[in-house]
This record gives sequence, C-alpha cells and structure tokens, in this order.
Amino acid sequence: MMATLIKPQQVIDHLRRLALPTAHIVSDTRQIQGGDVFLAYRVGHGAAIKDSRPYISQALDAGVAAVIYDPTDLPDNSSLSDPRCFAVVNLASYAGPICSDWYGNPSNEMMVFGVSGTNGKTSITQWLAQALDRPKSRTAVIGTLGVGYPGHLKVTGYTTPDAARLQIELKNLLDTDAKQIAMEVSSHALEQGRVNGVQFTTAVFSNLSQDHLDYHGSMAEYAAVKFRLFQFPGLQNAVINVEDALGRELVMQLLAKTTVQVWGYAVNRSAFAGFEKFGKRLHTIFSSEMHFKDNGYQGVFEWQDHGKSEISVPVIGEFNLSNCLAVWSCLLAGGIELADASKRIALLKPVSGRMEMILGNMRNTGPLVIVDYAHTPDALEKVLSTLRPIASGRNGKLWCIFGCGGDRDRSKRPIMGRIASQLADHIIITSDNPRTENPVHISADIQAGMVSSESVQVISDRAAAILSGVRHAHGNDVVLIAGKGHEMSQEINGKKVDFSDQEHVLLASGGSV
Repeated sequence: MMATLIKPQQVIDHLRRLALPTAHIVSDTRQIQGGDVFLAYRVGHGAAIKDSRPYISQALDAGVAAVIYDPTDLPDNSSLSDPRCFAVVNLASYAGPICSDWYGNPSNEMMVFGVSGTNGKTSITQWLAQALDRPKSRTAVIGTLGVGYPGHLKVTGYTTPDAARLQIELKNLLDTDAKQIAMEVSSHALEQGRVNGVQFTTAVFSNLSQDHLDYHGSMAEYAAVKFRLFQFPGLQNAVINVEDALGRELVMQLLAKTTVQVWGYAVNRSAFAGFEKFGKRLHTIFSSEMHFKDNGYQGVFEWQDHGKSEISVPVIGEFNLSNCLAVWSCLLAGGIELADASKRIALLKPVSGRMEMILGNMRNTGPLVIVDYAHTPDALEKVLSTLRPIASGRNGKLWCIFGCGGDRDRSKRPIMGRIASQLADHIIITSDNPRTENPVHISADIQAGMVSSESVQVISDRAAAILSGVRHAHGNDVVLIAGKGHEMSQEINGKKVDFSDQEHVLLASGGSV
C-alpha cells in the first residue's frame, strides 16, 4: 500500500501539520533527531546511484515526524502505510526547493556566487570569500575545503552538500550574519538537483576538461550539465572564461537568449576576437603587461571602456592568474569599485593544496616543492607547464610525483602519463586514492600512455614516494606532488587513513609537522 501522493507545492502545508517549525529536513539517517523530516529518494546512475529509500523504516523507528519519498520504481512495503509517510514524484528535483521553503528561502537574503568548472572552483571561491569578507559584510564559503568563513572552515568531506544539508548550511550562515556566499557547484550537484532552490546572483564558469566521464558518460553530457547553472531563474550575472571553448559557446548562448549581464574574462585580450558584434552587452575583462616576479604576477587588469588598474597578484601559474581575473570580475559585478577590487586582489592568500609552496622559494636557496590538487589531464598539464620554466630558471630539473584515483575514469590515466612524460624530467608514479583497485593496475594504466620509461619510478606507497622524491631532488630542482592537494586522508580498500602530502614533505625534509 502506497502512502498519500501529493504535489510538490503542497508539501510545506502538509509538513506543517506533521512537524514542528524547528524540525530539520535530512536525507541521511545518521543525521536524524527525533521530530525531524526524512527525505527518501534516488539520485545518480550506474555505479554512482545513491538511494535513501531503503532506510525509511530506520527513519520511522528513529522518531521522525514525517517521511517524504519518491515512489518511482519502489515496491510497496508495510512502512509506507505509516501515516507519517507521503509520496512526491521526482522528489530529487523538488527536494531543494522544498527545503529552501521550509527554512525561509535563506539564499534569497544573500548574494550567492556559484562557481562551476572542471578546475579552479576551490581557488575562485576561497579567493572570492577572502576578497569580499568584511566585519560588517561577512562572506562565507561552501566547497571542497569546508563550510564557513575564511580561516575558520568546518571540514565536511564534500564539494556541494546534498539538497537538504545545503539549505541547512545556508540557513545557519544567514543566521550568523553572512551577506554573501561563494559556493562551489559540482557537476554531480547540478545533475542530481542538489542546488535546486538556491537563488544564485552570479554564476561563474572557469573551464571544462576531461573529468568525471565515469559518471557523465561523455564530454557533451558533462558540458550540458555545467550549462544548467546558467539557466537558474533570477540569475543576474554570468562570469565566464572566454579562453575556454565551452566558455565561448556559453557566452554566445547567453548573449543571444537571455538578459543576464555577461562578464567575459581572459588572460589575453585576443581571446575576445569575434565578440565585437556584441558591443557593450559583453563586459570585457582582461590582463596586459603581466610579468612573473618572485612569487607573483605584476601588470594591468582592464575592464574595457570602464578603466584599468595596475595590479599585483600573489599567485603562481597563468591558470591562477585567470582565476584571479574571475574573482576581479565577480567583485565588479557585485558593485565594488575598480580600484577597491584591485586592492583586494593584491591581498589574496594561498589556498591549501592549490599551487601551495611547501619548501624553498624563488631565489635558488633550496628545492622548491609544490603541492597541488591537479588530478585531471588538463590540470596536470597546466601545472607542469607553469613549473617547467621556473625549474629552468633555477637551472634545475622538474619532478612530478602523482597517481590516479581508483574506481574512477580509467581513460584519463594514460593521458596523464603521457603529459607527465612530456613535461617532467623525473617521474614517480604512486598511489592517489586507490580505493578498491590494485595500485599496480592503476600504475600500469598510467605507464601505458608514457612516451618514454626513462627517469620513471613506481613507488606505490605515497609516503615513500614523497620521501624519495624530496630526498633525491637537487637544491635547484622543482618537485610537484600532484593529485591530493588539501586532502588529509587516503582511501585504501574502503578505509580512509590519515595522510597529508604537506606533512610528508616536511618529514622528508627534516622539518617539523
């Protein structure tokens, strides 16, 4: 017997008859407290399906006030006859709006920046939060590094929370006086409807390169999912990297079909060739006269037809320069004056595991060791291409210590192997998060794409690989440790064990942790 079937717009009225206003809505039974509301539905596909409906009985036993579930393809069971249960078809799509409504639509009361793209989401959101956060205008971040305010993040273990958890986080941040939110929006979150119900003010697109094909199936589907962020009702601004092919397509679509304010950014002004016909409908942001000195770039950021500013940005890598332009564009789109925006950019601090310098400096006084989250072909190529001239400038060699995740897209492994063998002088293949796969098989997949096996070692134990690389690198070499970045654990055979690349670099060098 199936419980009452109701329409999504009727859910809140129904809940108010069953639950107290203080009740939380959750979709994880581990978070349930007596009197809460439990959401039960299926999301994902293939090997990545998550279905909370088998836990309905457990939720009822825990004393929930109500269970909302999706009846699609769900066999009848005795639990569904409980008067606390009612059904909503396609609940995955409506869970976000339902939760947002229950908590008073918190995102409507804040300026929300949603950042999507294969690479750069974490850097852009962290830097945006740093640049916007002020004592009387607090800015919080939701993303890979955690939830909270700059320097005080609560680690969560996810990039974008599930629909129920996200609305709770937004409500909590609003209650602590947040005025702006910088949020990473993953492709999984978009495909699964986790951010449905969020009122985005500004959407940012950084780039698209191969990743998550084990989930999305094709680059075309991956791109289509990314586009969804820019179709949210009420969106005011779109900040887009026009040096990315998909970014250019997205700009064209938005300018042709919407009234959203479009802000295009590019490190090189030449990327705007072909957009002249749009005139001032496209806000054009670019850099010029940029040169790398010591640990950052100096040059000019320009908002065409509105002004330019001499700028200093403390980052390594042209891709990070691009990320800074995205942040600068967001500040301008948010109404901050050009000169003030430039001052804020100059004060940005490094983001954990994103081109993070652990040892050495740019003055040839020791080995330069960089930890970066690069775990896709595009990201690895960009990081190695950035570090190649730095190593040459030190008269040193470039080392690359990396692996690939287990139980994930195998097709990118030989591609990353080829990139590493073309750009690095010394390579150590090691474990990333092998999960349930044999690290030997992962290493073999990587090696299959290498153009040469010279100067290549395989050391599956990541701690031993870091120790070997740091100890054997000469003082003028550059050592990149790629793939895990900020992560503080390693997943092996279904278990997570404590592991920090940064700590192991310091141990290898004889430093303290």
